[in-house]
Amino acid sequence: MIQPEFKPLIVILSDKLFRIPEYQRHYSWQTKQRNELFEDIKKLQAAREKYDERTHFMATIVCLKTKDKEKVGSNTFYVYDIVDGQQRLTTLVILLKAISLKLRNDEQLDEAKELDKLLVKDDGRLIILQNNHDNRLILRDYLKNGNEPQADSIQTVADKNIFQAIKDCEKFINCHSNVVDLLALVKNYLYFIFQSLEDKGAVYTIFEVLNSRGLDVDWLDKCKSLLMGLLYEYASSPENNDLFSQHLNELHSYWSDIYREIGLQNIPGHEIIRFAATLKEESGAGRPLSAEDTLEFFKNDCTKVSSNDLVINKIIENTVWLKNITSCLSKLYADKRRNAVTDITQARLLAVAIMLRKDLREEDRNSLLEQWERTSFKIYGLFRKDSRTKVGEYVRAAKQIRKDANATVNDLLNTIARIGSDFPIDTAVEELKKHDFYSDWQKELQYFFFRYEEYLAKINGTQFDQIMWNEIWESNLNNTIEHILPQDKSKPCWNHFTEDEHRELVHSMGNLCLLAPRLNSEAGNKGFSDKKETYKKASLMLLNEIVSDNGVERSVWDKDAINYRREQLIKFAMEQWKDL
Repeated sequence: MIQPEFKPLIVILSDKLFRIPEYQRHYSWQTKQRNELFEDIKKLQAAREKYDERTHFMATIVCLKTKDKEKVGSNTFYVYDIVDGQQRLTTLVILLKAISLKLRNDEQLDEAKELDKLLVKDDGRLIILQNNHDNRLILRDYLKNGNEPQADSIQTVADKNIFQAIKDCEKFINCHSNVVDLLALVKNYLYFIFQSLEDKGAVYTIFEVLNSRGLDVDWLDKCKSLLMGLLYEYASSPENNDLFSQHLNELHSYWSDIYREIGLQNIPGHEIIRFAATLKEESGAGRPLSAEDTLEFFKNDCTKVSSNDLVINKIIENTVWLKNITSCLSKLYADKRRNAVTDITQARLLAVAIMLRKDLREEDRNSLLEQWERTSFKIYGLFRKDSRTKVGEYVRAAKQIRKDANATVNDLLNTIARIGSDFPIDTAVEELKKHDFYSDWQKELQYFFFRYEEYLAKINGTQFDQIMWNEIWESNLNNTIEHILPQDKSKPCWNHFTEDEHRELVHSMGNLCLLAPRLNSEAGNKGFSDKKETYKKASLMLLNEIVSDNGVERSVWDKDAINYRREQLIKFAMEQWKDL
């Protein structure tokens, strides 16, 4: 039964404890959404200066009223699972804590203590009992102790979102001279429609309505509510009251896994469902399905079978499929090494299709991924083609690899290689002689030199320094690319380059290398003899051939050295990105 009530924020918060279930999305609001909320508050503030009875309707909050109760002293608090509105509610709770901290700084302790009691109960329980996924400890420490997270504790997308929310809320609070008036405004004049449900199944039928009302709901969340709604429709039975609950718990565990992965990597929800539907559908279409079409696809796929049991099995199958897609995408988004080849949507789709082929031996999957990597970097890296290139070929190859169980590994390798057949490697490497490799090729340059470092370590039988590379990957691109001949050649030690030579060579691939930011800053625009000493501090083999020429330390870095190094890099590229 739905019980809508029109209430101010203070009434909604006063006798409840809220829980964000594990199967819900992590806190994902960005500064844009928070600023829109702050603008609503500022508009209300301005309106009330003219009309002191003015209130502002913020949104609808939908909760499932659970059977759980928490006793704190003589008070009883009912526990509500948040179905819709967790982003806004979490933001407002953080905002209230920011107000509390400002009140304490202004020595208005009574107001601060009263507000803290609302947010943190006497026994230490928070008004939000559980903030799901990895950011729960960050939020707990802030609400209980007012502590902002340390940099080393911010590890996931969810962590970053909570941290930024704290910063944004505190910035907003600090712009107000009268924080007591602001608190009164937020508590008493921000109104919500609060809807409380007691039927788990009704949660997903009402979510269908919420999703269709024109609000900004993520497509993955829409897909979840669709599948959950179908489960309620086909698994609810007077003859077996437990059937729905049993399957609901199973699906909740899958969705917990999905949202946990999204909390670690910023994977777009629409991409998950588009990839999942595109790889399952039977047509030979050369474009990924749109997010809207995927909902219709999953609905039809689940309900095309003849019995309720089969529908339920299809719902579970599709949920597991979404979970598997999410897991593959999470690995791709986390793979900083391959960032230059995973930036194109259709390239990611093909990689996911390969990763899903668990029937293949691991070495065969790795061979397919290696060919995918070579083909993709050749097209989008060496030839610098944009995302409009080869969409159909990638999508059709992904579908073939996903479905053609009879094809041999060689057949599949040839399928991937054919995508790049009109981009020959001989022509591709010619591109390495032409371009500015600093201004618009930075991500690709990092990838290129990483692969070169792997190659040098392999042929020399030396240890690959992963720590150094992690430092490079985690840093801003601009801070890792080093010009050996510096961009500013005003020092006399670089006078052996003419102005024309400097213009021609400074952004040449032969004149660029990678360094950790601290060493890149140290090298600066020094002369070559000083730069060499900095390069020696970095355990990167690609720097050794800059410092030395066939084992003899270089005394000068000149035009011939740049062109020679460029030719060596071109030879490497021809071998590295040819087809297997």
